[in-house]
Amino acid sequence: MKTTIKPYLLKRRKTANGLYPVYIRITQRGSYSLYSTEIYITKKMWNDKGNYTKQNWIKDHPSADVWNQDIFNIWKEIENIIQQNPGIHRKQIVKKLNHEDGSGEFISFAEKFINEMEQAGKYHQHKHFNVLLNKIRDYVKSKAKKPDDIRFSDIDVQFLEGLKDWMAKEHFDSEGNIQWKANHQNTISKEMVRLKALLREANKKGVISKNPFDDPNYNRVKNVKTKKKALSLEQIEMIEALDLEKGSSLWHVRNYFMFSFWNGGIRFTDLALLKWENIKDGRLIYQMGKNDKEKNIKLTAPAKLILDHYKDHPGSIENFIFPIIQQKGLTMLGLKKKAGSANAMINRDLKQIQRLAGIGINISFHISRHSFARWANDKGLSIEFIGKTLAHSDRATTEQYLDSLSEYNADSELENLVNSRGEK
Repeated sequence: MKTTIKPYLLKRRKTANGLYPVYIRITQRGSYSLYSTEIYITKKMWNDKGNYTKQNWIKDHPSADVWNQDIFNIWKEIENIIQQNPGIHRKQIVKKLNHEDGSGEFISFAEKFINEMEQAGKYHQHKHFNVLLNKIRDYVKSKAKKPDDIRFSDIDVQFLEGLKDWMAKEHFDSEGNIQWKANHQNTISKEMVRLKALLREANKKGVISKNPFDDPNYNRVKNVKTKKKALSLEQIEMIEALDLEKGSSLWHVRNYFMFSFWNGGIRFTDLALLKWENIKDGRLIYQMGKNDKEKNIKLTAPAKLILDHYKDHPGSIENFIFPIIQQKGLTMLGLKKKAGSANAMINRDLKQIQRLAGIGINISFHISRHSFARWANDKGLSIEFIGKTLAHSDRATTEQYLDSLSEYNADSELENLVNSRGEK
């Protein structure tokens, strides 16, 4: 069933102070239902040509941007309801928006919470919370229940403990194939922290009176110490020494990886969004997407050599240094999504570089960050220097980071290298 969504100024319903309400009109098969945005404006403020892309329905008012964002958020919420409930009737959509149907209370709130993250440009948080919500849906389905029937009253300590146990186990389909791999304990810990944050938001908005995570009977999942994978300087040099065809995909990927390494482990999304304006007086200055901190680092000779390849590169657009994102006119959220998709392809090529170099450690782009920390530590550089280069907030974070690298088994690394050469 086709559903049309359109913001609508209800001109037949004038208030005592001369304002008109803005509604969302949801149309199916020639009939429509209205959902109030709780926004009231004059006729002159309404833009009949406003659209989804520009988000410009309301004009000429100090609150116009905020109101337009509210309208867009409701539009996205309706789209999410339709996506999760194929064929849903327009009246039922309005009931879900108003939480009048007695179902979907938790899911609707969670979807709105996640959608607001997306609109705020918090792409990584949006992605992680979406993964969490899908896990909750799958967990509820495993109990032979419908996810849309979850109410906040169902999210108690028993629910939380059951969710943790479910995530910790492997799940199989009817043919015995693994459908769901068991999550690592640290992954479960992160998911429960996110769920706690979501419920904290519900508590703050008065949707629930207390957070079940505050119940003394809830058992918090503790993080366990893990070893970070990192390359030695010798392995880095093996990657640099590879004879790769200039301009090939692998050649570019090696450049990206090495530029990250020589600049203190730039995260991939940040690297993909670097522009030439971020190069100032021989320094790389940019704002990191993960924590909004500014990173300011002097460009080394190896990094400058890599930049020389891209000064007049025909594949680079909109002043980006590297030809990673090939689409113009994207919003910041769109750029981050494109970078996330490109990261998967980059990691695939890094696996091939790993094999060509005869390295036994599985390489991903993030390992450039670990490898820089290991190299700097091996060279005896101070914790303060390493922490500043990695943009850690405090010394304790850097010490913990280096501690996860200090137990790296060099003998095992050498053995893997020898074995991989033998297989080759």
